[in-house]
Amino acid sequence: MISLLALLMPLSILAQDIMVQGVVKDQTGESVIGATVMQKGTNNGTVTDFDGKFSLNVSSKATLVFSYIGYVTQEVAVNGKSNMEIVLADDHQVLSEVVVVGYGTMDKKELTSAISHVGEENFLTVSSLDPSMMIQGKVPGVSITNTGAGDPNNQASIQIRGVSSRSAGLGPLIVIDGVPGGNLTNINPNDIASFDILKDGAASAIYGTRGSNGVIVVTTKKGSKDGQAHATYSSQLSWDFINKELDMMNAEDYRKVRLENGDTGVDLGGNVDWLDEVSRTGFTQQHTLTLSGGNDKSNYRVSADYRKAHGIDLRSGREEYGARAAIMHTSKGGLLTFTANIAPRIIYRDQADWGVFKDAIEANPTTPIMDPNDPIRYYNFQGQVVGSNPIERQRLETDHGDTKLLDWDATVKLNILPLFLKNNQGNQTLTTQLMFADHQYDNNNSWFRPSTSTQAINNGREGEANRSYKKESQYVLEWLTNYTGSFGKHHVKGMAGYSYQYSRYSGFNAENKDFPNDGLGPDNLGSGEYAKEEGEVLMGSYKNDSKLIAFLGRVSYDYDGKYLFTASLRHEGSSKFGADNKWGNFPAVSAGWRISSEKFMENMTWIDDLKLRADFGVTGNQDFGSYLSLNTMAGFGYYYYNGKYFQVWGPSKNVNPDLKWEKGKNWNIGIDFTLLNGRVYGSFNYFSRRQQDLLGNYRVSVPPYLHAETFVNVGTMKNTGFELDLNFQAVKTKNFNYDINVIGSTMNNKFVDFSNSEFVGQDYYDVCGTEAPYPYYNLQRIEKGKSLGNFYMWKYAGHNSDGEWLVYDKDGDIIRASQANDGDRQNVGNGMPKFTMSMTHSFRYRNFDLTLFFRGAFFYDIFNIHDFYYGTRNFTGNHLKKAYDKNFAIAPTVNPVVCDYFLERGDYLKLDMATIGYTFYPKNWRFLDRIRLYATGKNLITLTKFSGVDPSTYQVNGLTPGANGSRTYFPSTRQLIVGLQVDF
Repeated sequence: MISLLALLMPLSILAQDIMVQGVVKDQTGESVIGATVMQKGTNNGTVTDFDGKFSLNVSSKATLVFSYIGYVTQEVAVNGKSNMEIVLADDHQVLSEVVVVGYGTMDKKELTSAISHVGEENFLTVSSLDPSMMIQGKVPGVSITNTGAGDPNNQASIQIRGVSSRSAGLGPLIVIDGVPGGNLTNINPNDIASFDILKDGAASAIYGTRGSNGVIVVTTKKGSKDGQAHATYSSQLSWDFINKELDMMNAEDYRKVRLENGDTGVDLGGNVDWLDEVSRTGFTQQHTLTLSGGNDKSNYRVSADYRKAHGIDLRSGREEYGARAAIMHTSKGGLLTFTANIAPRIIYRDQADWGVFKDAIEANPTTPIMDPNDPIRYYNFQGQVVGSNPIERQRLETDHGDTKLLDWDATVKLNILPLFLKNNQGNQTLTTQLMFADHQYDNNNSWFRPSTSTQAINNGREGEANRSYKKESQYVLEWLTNYTGSFGKHHVKGMAGYSYQYSRYSGFNAENKDFPNDGLGPDNLGSGEYAKEEGEVLMGSYKNDSKLIAFLGRVSYDYDGKYLFTASLRHEGSSKFGADNKWGNFPAVSAGWRISSEKFMENMTWIDDLKLRADFGVTGNQDFGSYLSLNTMAGFGYYYYNGKYFQVWGPSKNVNPDLKWEKGKNWNIGIDFTLLNGRVYGSFNYFSRRQQDLLGNYRVSVPPYLHAETFVNVGTMKNTGFELDLNFQAVKTKNFNYDINVIGSTMNNKFVDFSNSEFVGQDYYDVCGTEAPYPYYNLQRIEKGKSLGNFYMWKYAGHNSDGEWLVYDKDGDIIRASQANDGDRQNVGNGMPKFTMSMTHSFRYRNFDLTLFFRGAFFYDIFNIHDFYYGTRNFTGNHLKKAYDKNFAIAPTVNPVVCDYFLERGDYLKLDMATIGYTFYPKNWRFLDRIRLYATGKNLITLTKFSGVDPSTYQVNGLTPGANGSRTYFPSTRQLIVGLQVDF
């Protein structure tokens, strides 16, 4: 018996738990703070303290897993050891980073096309409904512009590698968790794990007719896999403060300068700063609660968020509730994997009236807010250039909308090889999966103006109202099969699939006037008297749909990670296309050469990785109306016959059976590099995109056509440019890190042609027209063989002694502007930035962190539209002070002239964001794992010579970059954000 006990004793000792202590360091010997230490296969774990030390009670046979962001995960067997010193290797090459491509993923080292990956650690801190603002300026070649950041309901425009169309859509395709056609509005920024931007043709061709404007792939966060349950609460408060950029005359200036100079105007007895009165400090609060847990086989993540905001105007507001849930389960033996995502959201909107800011700067500053003769009624602006009281519009009128969003998808994936090879699968995988997704969006909008409004009184109406409703539905079904295989140094991947998408849009609208009372607002349109008048319809409805079907495939091959090749093809049909062009092919091919793996590079130890790549791809654009190729009917008024009105019907347009997608032919050459043991890494790209078969309305002869214009594929445009993404790890020690990121891109554009063999278009057309009181001018010309954004106008030559404008004619002689004609106009500048850049400086000292983000745009012009309208003494509304300073010599009886006098350099460099934060790692707190506090300032400093508003608020995306012909004005803002994140 004693012998038996002696024999069993070592086994019991081996099986007992022991306390393992140790320290985790990096390769420089510095301690790693906050590294995760987990007993493999269990929920037992801890994190390292301020000195990188840890202690954990584990089985003597256990395996410990050590992990931390930026380092290679390491597994170490305990084998009875009670003390450990772990050295984590830097994951400095970032080559194992997973990048999402169309219908799959790849390691970054495998990429042979231009895809930019932005992880959550590199997101900008924003307080916006639009998650795209988190990557504004962070991706070369991607332009994101929000011209009304102080409006909580306004979204940014996104443009990838320049303008790609004349009449079709310009925005990129949004793909969320693999589902195309997503809506960024329905994503809480806290739920996003990464953005992958597919910029070149080879990357986006797999999406066929929706790939020409690029693709933004959003990956949301999924359940944790460490066996533990995690909870996080995030809260954020932000304030928006108006920047007063236009130096308008106040009441004192108006009386002492304008009126005493004898210029037109009247003293109405008030003293009002109208911009102050129509605005306020914007405020936003956001709260998110997240629960996550699970392991490699089954996991979940659920988040719920609440957001409430009001804008810088007096009326706009937004309140929303949303949630997102993701689950994943893998069946026994890994045969089946089920995933599902669901994201509902309800939004209540009070829309801003952007016109109130224009009216505020134009209003006579001596105009009182309330009528002195009737103090309970707002002052009536009838007869002024500002047609209505801007405060009254915000206080009395309502413009409300309710939005309901529901996105959900589910996928089942079958692992095929275990069914046939059992335990001998080798280095191969074969899976097939079926995904279904459903998007349901509802918008219900209403507007009401009460009878007490001075506008209603001036219009002779007893109240006015309208309502509208629209519904969008989209169903997506995709079946994909994926294969991977490794045979020695040969590695192969293949994908084949089928995609089906059906979209349906419907809606209606109705309006009425002259209600018996104001109490019901827009909720009883039938009670209005106006619609009872004979011949007044005041209602409408619509419904349309479209369908996409595609067959797709992709093959990737690499030899020893050194020579890489990828080819793909999408065969796609769309119901939008004409009968003779229902289907199209979208091929792509790319190749890469990892030069650093060649023997002749062995002695170049300062080069860690160097890869040359090139690609070509064909993409399409079918972002236009559903029935433009068909013979549809439309009403052409009413005919009175035999005591009744009959609707007259006829063909609404010319039939075009040849209508098809716009075709993009895209080339890209790039270099990816990692140098100096991972201290420097980045990429460089040159791209060329030739977009042909551009859609547009062209004049045709009548007959044989029924209408004078036809929507056809004619025209060619070309974009080229360089892109740079450079990262430098300047300092990395135990207590201090300093990282620098620089991105930059150039852009060149040419509208090659407006014609083809069948349709001959004009060689140019003028765009961006001005409005009253100075209408009929155009700021830019789009011309064959020249770039978009060209300012085409008279060239300024001075003023004569009578204060009249002088310009140069086509022969270079100076003439009065009143004598100039269209032939004297010329190209005087361009509104498209030739170079854009950003720079991020990231610092960490112990638990403090600081991020400084700069961005800028250079080598472009802006037409100072506010100087044009308000900068001379001719305007009947309020003036800029410079009208009586710099521009005083211009006669008050002379209209301003569209010439390069108002054209200025738009170049700017701004400190766009500064964030400082502190992270607590509580040692002895039972209920908390981590607390982070931070504060962010946005739009802090702008360096520019432009004399108008913030140049970054001018739209540089689209067909008229740098130009705005209207008097629209929305102030830029400076923003303060404070936030809290608690992990428990």
